[in-house]
Amino acid sequence: MATFIRKPVENLLGAKSVAIVGASQKGAWPLGIYRNLKGAKFPGGVYLINPNYNELFGDKCYPNLAALPEVPDELLILIPTRAVLGVLEEATKLGTKAATIYTAGFGEGDDAKGKERAQAMKDLCERTGMVICGPNCMGSYSVGEGLWTFPTATPLLKKGPVGLIFQSGGSLGNWIKGATERGIGFTYAVSSGNEVSLDLVDYLSFLVDDPDTKVITLMVEGIRRPDEFMIVAEQALSKGKPILVVKLGRSEMGKRQAISHTGSLAGADEVFDAVCHRLGLIRCPTLEDMTETTLAFIPGRSPKGSRAAIVVNSGGMKGLICDHCDELQTNLAQLSDKTKEAVRPLIPPELVVENPLECGVAGFGDEQGFINIVKLYAEDDGVDLLAIHGELPRGQQRSAGLFRSVTTATDKPVLAFARSTYSCTDESRAFQVEAELPFLQAIKPTLRALAGLGLYGERRQRGVPKLPPATGNAADLEGENLHKLLQSHGIGLPKQAMAGTAADAATKAREIGFPVAVKLISAELVHKTESGAVVLGLKGPEEVQAEGQKLLSKTLGRGHLLIQEMVQGTEVLIGARTDPQYGPFLMVGLGGIFVEVLKDVSIRLLPVDERETREMLKELRGYKVFEGVRGQGPRDVDAVVKAMVGLSNIFAAHRNHLSDMEINPIMVRAQGGGVAAVDLRLVRK
Repeated sequence: MATFIRKPVENLLGAKSVAIVGASQKGAWPLGIYRNLKGAKFPGGVYLINPNYNELFGDKCYPNLAALPEVPDELLILIPTRAVLGVLEEATKLGTKAATIYTAGFGEGDDAKGKERAQAMKDLCERTGMVICGPNCMGSYSVGEGLWTFPTATPLLKKGPVGLIFQSGGSLGNWIKGATERGIGFTYAVSSGNEVSLDLVDYLSFLVDDPDTKVITLMVEGIRRPDEFMIVAEQALSKGKPILVVKLGRSEMGKRQAISHTGSLAGADEVFDAVCHRLGLIRCPTLEDMTETTLAFIPGRSPKGSRAAIVVNSGGMKGLICDHCDELQTNLAQLSDKTKEAVRPLIPPELVVENPLECGVAGFGDEQGFINIVKLYAEDDGVDLLAIHGELPRGQQRSAGLFRSVTTATDKPVLAFARSTYSCTDESRAFQVEAELPFLQAIKPTLRALAGLGLYGERRQRGVPKLPPATGNAADLEGENLHKLLQSHGIGLPKQAMAGTAADAATKAREIGFPVAVKLISAELVHKTESGAVVLGLKGPEEVQAEGQKLLSKTLGRGHLLIQEMVQGTEVLIGARTDPQYGPFLMVGLGGIFVEVLKDVSIRLLPVDERETREMLKELRGYKVFEGVRGQGPRDVDAVVKAMVGLSNIFAAHRNHLSDMEINPIMVRAQGGGVAAVDLRLVRK
């Protein structure tokens, strides 16, 4: 596994003394930071610096750094932008190793002067070895150390297994309050700001190495070092530390906001999804989902697969679950006959033993009976993980031991969940700890948490495949060599021939057999359909010659004509290219123009195998087309899967010569009929 050397994050998150530069009664943040440090019982020195005060908050205030009784390990800087660099220069000469800079004006948006200041700060760090959180950040929490440099209060903050890195400080403050109310505890929480010095990858590497951090949560606007990010994410996977991610940039407006907020590029969102899938990162669509998914991962149980069983008491709740399972494509486990027979006498006769299961009065009237049914589901070898009906108590007497008995009876992940959200009390949080079971809220977030656990478990078992070296020969991408290369990789071709004149095209068309398609081949054309360079369904030589002449006139005689048989089948697009941040990937979608209009595509990083490409097809909203619709029989899925693997292998081997390789469409014939690459486009470097 590749490695890299991270900057010394511990100089910041493990500082033994701090100085608040810009301490003042006028702003809320200096007082908030001071109160947090004192409230957390930070054992080191906390020094206040402002030449306008002799005393603040009941403590002595110093005029400058040189007047302090000791050199602080870390500066907490809340002064005007113009003064920041001077303070940093002074601090490095004294021996300070770290700083948190709350001040903005260092490279956000399009501010040229700000970018110059950011570069000067970066140069200072590289020259002196100082590490900086920010600028334009809201500080951090080193929870166990009592080093709480965040400016707002988090009353229920406690030590726990979760490490947190947010590129938005305001979002961190809001989310961590809600998370602590749900009983989640933390090792470290960092708002990274503009990341002039320490960046997301440095903090992530620190958390991966930290023995107390078991789950890592991220809110990401942009990744400055994608190669290193992927290295560290793979290390996290190998150590069994799941990474949960909320990432901005699904929309164009979201991408622009990411750039204006921290000056970082969002990158191609669909390719980032493929990165998550490859490295076992769990992408959460919302911060609310991240709360539920974090709770689901805290017990540290990794399932063998994604086959979920769901047991509830209510028929209405089951109906909601079924609808959401269909929408989210939840992988519901198929129960064994043994399980069905064991459960049958335990529920009312009018209810069906199935998955999801409604227990009815057997669950409402007898919590022990409900737990017994859950245990039977957990024993089924076809079940990888479970979600069961359960709410935390708020004012009523309940037995946490019943729920705990489920987790002790199985090593599979078990989640309790309610159909909607509710508030938690001290009693609720204590019950969750005693039950040794996470209690989630709302159905959709619970189903997504189940899917995340399943994805993570499967990726842990599969590991991360390595991209082979690019050893392909450029000569294999030309003429007949290319045709042989395609066919040797499972990519069939239609009957076709090249012609230099319209008359020659008519002759070639007779040999192929009508009807035919005629295409103009020219280096000037990329999308032939949009350029009017394709004519379909020509039924005779006269039509071919006439249309061929029109096509050739578009290039002043510099083009050629490709004559192809008209292939019947389902149009599919498969393509591979290299993303500038994350490397080569494969994309598949229903072909023609519809892939661009409907955006119904699936993407994976290379390399891929048949198992993964088959999964890609099943992710398409239009996958039912392959199974057969409206009287049309099933398509040759095995053939298109083989073609997808073949194209990805060709591109991976020749990626030094190609920037893009696309077949749009490849026609998928009826089952057993194979595929034919009707339109192949290569973009050479």
